[in-house]
Amino acid sequence: MKRILAALIIILSQPLFAIGFGYHVFEVRTEPEFAKGIFPSSVLYQFNFPVPDFIEGSSTVLAFRLDNGLEYRTLRQDPETGAIMAQDPSAYDFPRDYTVHYDEFNLIFSQGFIETDFSDRDLLTAYGSIDGRFEMAFERLSWMTGPDRTEGVFWDSSGDYRFPADGSWIGAPELSEDRSVFQTTLSIGLRLDYMKDSTTRRDGVKAETSWRFAPSWMLLTDGSASFMLSRNTIQLSKTLYSLERPNGLGWLSIVLDDWFEYRWIAGSRVPAYIQGGEMWGPDVPNAANVFTNRLMLTFYGPQIVSEDTYPSLSIFWDLGWGLGRVLNTDTGERIAESVGSYGIRASFAIAGIAEFYYEIGCSYDPVFNEEMYVEQEFGFSVGI
Repeated sequence: MKRILAALIIILSQPLFAIGFGYHVFEVRTEPEFAKGIFPSSVLYQFNFPVPDFIEGSSTVLAFRLDNGLEYRTLRQDPETGAIMAQDPSAYDFPRDYTVHYDEFNLIFSQGFIETDFSDRDLLTAYGSIDGRFEMAFERLSWMTGPDRTEGVFWDSSGDYRFPADGSWIGAPELSEDRSVFQTTLSIGLRLDYMKDSTTRRDGVKAETSWRFAPSWMLLTDGSASFMLSRNTIQLSKTLYSLERPNGLGWLSIVLDDWFEYRWIAGSRVPAYIQGGEMWGPDVPNAANVFTNRLMLTFYGPQIVSEDTYPSLSIFWDLGWGLGRVLNTDTGERIAESVGSYGIRASFAIAGIAEFYYEIGCSYDPVFNEEMYVEQEFGFSVGI
C-alpha cells in the first residue's frame, strides 16, 4: 500500500510540468559514498505557481517541492532496545552502513512582510507546508559483491535476519516490517532575513524558527512516525576584508560566518531524517535536545568574467551536542555527549549554476569512535 501511495503522488505530480510557472529551482547533488561523488545521487525540484502578491511589495509564494534520491546512513541504535550501539561495541560487531532511497514532497505557502531596500527578500516571512516522505532501506551497495561481503545490517552471513522481522524496532522505527515507510506531516515557520548578501560578501543576520508535526490523524500516513520537532537557527555574517577591481568585480573578499542551531525533539517514533543536527562528519546522538554550531572563515576570489564565477577556500569548525533523554528507547536513559570536526573546503562556482568542491577534515566522535579520524568528500552540485 505504501508503495502504491508513493507512486500515485509521483504520477500525479507530473501534470505540474504543464502549468505555466513563474520559475523553478533545480538542483543536482552528489554523495561521496555513491560512485565516489562522480555521479548524481539526489535531485531537488521546486515549481512556483503563478500567484499574485497579496501584499504590495512583499512576496507571496505557492510552491511544490520534490526531493528524491539516495542517502547513506549508519545504524546507531539497537533496533530492539534503542540502546546506543557505541556503548557496547563488541555486541554489535557487524556492518552498520546501509542505503536509503527517499522521495519527499512539500506543498508550501509563504507570505512575506516588510520590504527591504537592500535585498529582494522580505524582512519577515511566514510559511506553512504539507509534507510527505517515502523511504525504502537496503543493504549497502557493496553487499554480497564477493565471498568476504556476506554480512549486512539486516542479514547475517548465514542468510538469516539479524534482527527479528516481527520485533519491536523501537530503536529504528522506519526500518520495521519491509523497511519502507510513508509519512505525512505539517510544518509552520517564521523567518527573519536582515542579510546584505552580494555573492562573495555577507553582512547581517538571519534567523528562523519552525515546527514540524507528525499527528496520527494525518491522511495517507502509515503511522510509522510520531514526533514533534522545533528547529531554531541563527546565522551571523561579517565581511572582514574586500578588494574590488575598477570594473566592479572582486579580487578578494574574506567573510566570517557563524551558524547556530537548536533542535528540540519529542515523540515515541522519531525517524532518522529528523534526528540530530546538520554538521560535517559525525552524527549527533539521537537526543531530545540537539545543539550544533559551525564557525567558518571563507576566502573568495578573484571573480572571473562575472560576480558569480569564482574560486573559494573555507576553513570550518563544527561542534555538536546531544543532551537529555535518548529518543526511540524505553530505558529512560539520559546523555550529555559532544562530537565535532574541523577542516577545509575548496570550491569553484561557475555562473551561479554549478559548483565543484573538495572537502577534507578531521572528526572526533567520542560517542561512536574514540579515535580521531580523517575524512574527505568531493563532488558537484548544479542549480538553475
